[in-house]
Amino acid sequence: MVEARPATPAEWDAAYRGCAHATAFQSRGWAEDWAAYTHGFMHPAPVLLRLDDRSSLVVPLTRQRRRRGLASSYLASPAGTYGGWLAPDPLDECRALAVAEWLLVHRAPLWWRVNPFDPQAETLRPLAALPDETHAMRLSRGFDSACERASHGHRCAVRKAQRNGLAVRRAATAGDWEAYYAIYLEALRRWGDAASSRYGPGIFDLLRRRGSPGVELWLATLEEGTIVAGGLCLYGPEHVSYWHAAALSEFFALRPANLLVHEMVLDACCRELRWFDLNPSGGHAGVATFKERVGAVAVPSPVIVRDRATVPLRRLGNAIHGLSRGRSAQASKHLLKG
Repeated sequence: MVEARPATPAEWDAAYRGCAHATAFQSRGWAEDWAAYTHGFMHPAPVLLRLDDRSSLVVPLTRQRRRRGLASSYLASPAGTYGGWLAPDPLDECRALAVAEWLLVHRAPLWWRVNPFDPQAETLRPLAALPDETHAMRLSRGFDSACERASHGHRCAVRKAQRNGLAVRRAATAGDWEAYYAIYLEALRRWGDAASSRYGPGIFDLLRRRGSPGVELWLATLEEGTIVAGGLCLYGPEHVSYWHAAALSEFFALRPANLLVHEMVLDACCRELRWFDLNPSGGHAGVATFKERVGAVAVPSPVIVRDRATVPLRRLGNAIHGLSRGRSAQASKHLLKG
């Protein structure tokens, strides 16, 4: 039996909680925050798919208006973040490609950054049009193991920050968030046209209101309490994303960014999470280098783009055909028809 229908909020939440590779970007809260921030320009459009073995999964899509509302496209997740299915058990290659085909046929145009923590991420890579990567640290063996790849320079930077009186704490008030946003505005002026993205205060206010345990703003402060840098972390069931960061340039020499990462990774280990993810670097080589120095490794996170009018499904067909290696030809028949 095969079924495709809109997923209810309760089904979305249950699928998110029960999926080991889920990230905060696939949560209902993330999609609803962006719907509110964009005043409905983006709107949650989750779908529940039931496969022929009677298993089911939820794909948390977002619909985005185009052409002054006369057309729409789909995002696997808002703001260029990870998307994909939420399933209690990992899909096999055949069903992963079947779900991908359904999405590329029935939810096009579609922009989909592959979730690199999904066990079938490698299966989806041949379908991607845009190569990209994130940087992440595996936490399952504890803090010391997670940081074993960190450079000598990073370790020295953490000690320097501590010697100079820097401390890290969680934001506790609306004023803390306002101070962080002011730091972000200063950083935007410094970055100029090189900035990968620009967010208004509304999205930060929505994230503040959602709050812990899914959202934590971490702040680096001087001894007298002055906030000099911050990092915004979004928490999933077993994954934390270091999604946003900014610092005052006059305090770079004190190494607040290094201390923030050190403390956030330590906290993630205490929470017994599996991954600390520093997210794609937007093509900024210096940002990627910093992530490698703190101990993160590059993990592919390509983007699948499907334009209904111009992009053929040939690569998908080839990928499905490739599954016949050592398998029965029956494998290619698990295609959804929603």
